[in-house]
Amino acid sequence: MKKLFILFGITIASLKLFAQFEVKDTLLLAYEYESYWGASSELEPSEYSDYGKYGSVNLGDNNPETCWAEGSEGNGTGEYIWMIIPKNTSQLNFRNGFQKSETTFLGNNRLKEITVYLYPLYQPQGYVTETHNGFFIGEPLYSQTVFLDDISGMQELNLDINWNDINSKLIYNEVFDEERFVLKIEITAIYKGNKWDDTCISDIIPALNPVFELSADEHGFLKVTGEKTDTLFYNPDMVYQVVEMNNTLEWIIFIEMPADIESSRVETTYKLYNTKKEEFVLFENIVGMYGFMEKDSTLYLEGSDKNYGDVAVPLE
Repeated sequence: MKKLFILFGITIASLKLFAQFEVKDTLLLAYEYESYWGASSELEPSEYSDYGKYGSVNLGDNNPETCWAEGSEGNGTGEYIWMIIPKNTSQLNFRNGFQKSETTFLGNNRLKEITVYLYPLYQPQGYVTETHNGFFIGEPLYSQTVFLDDISGMQELNLDINWNDINSKLIYNEVFDEERFVLKIEITAIYKGNKWDDTCISDIIPALNPVFELSADEHGFLKVTGEKTDTLFYNPDMVYQVVEMNNTLEWIIFIEMPADIESSRVETTYKLYNTKKEEFVLFENIVGMYGFMEKDSTLYLEGSDKNYGDVAVPLE
């Protein structure tokens, strides 16, 4: 049975708020513990869409013994999932198929190929029920075809989203949510089950985005992911100040200065840090660092040379 999304009336006055995109549809997504889910159909639906035995909210419980199963008359190709992800998400942890047992895994269809679409998020005031929230969507900002392995267990799906480019296209205001985006996952090919013709997914968990922060004494820099904290660097003789981070948190500009200040004059040094490589990156021709600039899908470090001339260096 197909699930019908409810369309709300949109006035011309409302459309004037959307200077950057045209409203194409309105979604009702189920919410549970601040996660939002929806699907084009579900097997054996209950009174509340997405909350049935095989509803889409099962995708976020990190439990291989539950699953979303599509409810179309075919093999599941063309069906799709809606979910909300945090900004800068670059990886999904994916349990393909129904992984309750080997029988349910092999007996049902699994995903072989999907197309992923990313949309900016806008949630109008009052678009809410006891179980679902309403969201406007427009043209996708990005799409990508991804192939999945026909294996049990968790597999990592890397999203090739250029978040610098995405953030440069959107002006965040009362219209767009700055921290969240809508992801649509459409099934385009399957691995055939040996008993049933239902396509299933056990879990889709966005990888946690790390949070970077200075240590309490400002002598080091920490990476916090979930409940895990890693010290990226620590120097008891120096203190650090963060000048700027780029949108994807891959590059960070620091000012480094001595911790033991014996006079009023303090020698400071600009330093550039790469969080993916977890190392400082040196540029001999740059003394001062102003910030980051995005141009033609390339990120540049802007600064000054020894002669106080302006320079811009591409970062890779």
